[in-house]
Amino acid sequence: MVTSAAASLLSFWNDSRLHADRAKSASVKPAPGIVPWRDALEDVLKVGYGIQAQPRFVAGAWERVRWRTTPSAGALYPFEVVASVIGDGSYLWDVEAGRLHPCGLPPLTRDDLDAAGFVTRPGHRLEALLIFIARPWLSMRKYRQRGYAYCHLDVGHTATNLAIYTMALGHPLTLHLRFSRTFLAGHLKLEGLCREPFAVLSFASEAPAGDPAHALEEAAEGPFPIALEPPEQIEILNWESLRGIVSFDSALEPPCEPRCAPLLQEPQEPREPEETSGHSVLPLPEGRPAISAATEWRAAILGRRSAKGFRDRSLNVDQIGELLAALRGQGLAADCSAEDSGRVGVRLVARNVDGVEGVFAYSPREHALHLVDPQARDPRPACMQQGLAGDAAALLILHAPLFSLVERQGYSAFAELHFRAAELGQRLHLAAARLGDDVGVTCIGGFDGEECSALARLEPGEEALYVILLGIRDESAFKHDRLSVAFSHGYTNNLDG
Repeated sequence: MVTSAAASLLSFWNDSRLHADRAKSASVKPAPGIVPWRDALEDVLKVGYGIQAQPRFVAGAWERVRWRTTPSAGALYPFEVVASVIGDGSYLWDVEAGRLHPCGLPPLTRDDLDAAGFVTRPGHRLEALLIFIARPWLSMRKYRQRGYAYCHLDVGHTATNLAIYTMALGHPLTLHLRFSRTFLAGHLKLEGLCREPFAVLSFASEAPAGDPAHALEEAAEGPFPIALEPPEQIEILNWESLRGIVSFDSALEPPCEPRCAPLLQEPQEPREPEETSGHSVLPLPEGRPAISAATEWRAAILGRRSAKGFRDRSLNVDQIGELLAALRGQGLAADCSAEDSGRVGVRLVARNVDGVEGVFAYSPREHALHLVDPQARDPRPACMQQGLAGDAAALLILHAPLFSLVERQGYSAFAELHFRAAELGQRLHLAAARLGDDVGVTCIGGFDGEECSALARLEPGEEALYVILLGIRDESAFKHDRLSVAFSHGYTNNLDG
């Protein structure tokens, strides 16, 4: 005879059983050829673009610290992510709730994909899209004109994070930057909402997709529908100020068959420095093997933090070598040109690195630093007088011939260079998280381009795209970009003298 206590215990045991067919963890790979499963997609979004929180004991009291798994060049996340399952429906990602909500938009069809100009690899068909929709006003109200460029950088960070983690789970995808923004905006009913589709990640399969009826049934059980927030008059006025700038007003380059290509360009033959202190070429150590397992990527993504400040401590060459090694590989498979002219160059300004000082051009092929100038100037003028830059042990300046490329390729060059710069920035963040040792990284969007060129000794025609600070993190510091207006046109002197 089973006693009441035993029955309760057995009931508890049965209730606590795990069932693989109910698994929703992002570490569970989807069945081959099955893409549009919403629960797994939600978990991927939580890791790749979600919110983390932890308690921290500061000044004799506990406080709860929240951060997102992707940094923001403008600290405002001026974009929204829509997941569109082909033939099913579209869902808006709610980053605070960690849920996908039906948003009342019509599903994309196969004919729509062709009309929008999405291309994929031969023998594959698209099953689902993650669409990154910029809302420039959220950044421009704080950073003025530069806010639009920050939108490109923020989207690049988040799309890279999501792509890296999804591929680590065994799910290949494609980055689309050369699609018809006009068609997609019309389909998503963005007219009058002051929004622009910037980038798309697509999931494809070789086998037939899952049962659409099952997907619709899951959607019906999901959270309540929501809609995109309508703009106010001031946002509409700022949107109108972008006329002639946004992609709707430009002819885009035709898409190429998706392929991977190196992200970095080799440096030009450096001018012989007037004075040399040590070797003109410094080989770098490789460090540990690149991350491959999904669990390692997950840990790096969830552990990533932007440094709020830096301590007066040096980095070493091993750390610099491992950070730069993370940038050597190929970028996301994309529908963009793989020409060398679309790649990004890297200059290192070493100020507090053991045994290394000066300005160097990084060679990814050799994994070596080429000395350009043995003197490293004060970086604060290049970074709009931000004290944070003066405390950093080193700076990376990502650069490219922006003007000449835009003259040849128009808006496509502008969007693609900023995306690649952000992709490099995100890979660097994840490398630092994996490295540990309190190595900190923070990205600077507010910089003086001419001062950056002088600081990094850039060749004529090269433009700074992004500035990334490296050092030993100081979590007690305060970042000025949290202020209501920070390092934008006409406001620098209000912050740092």
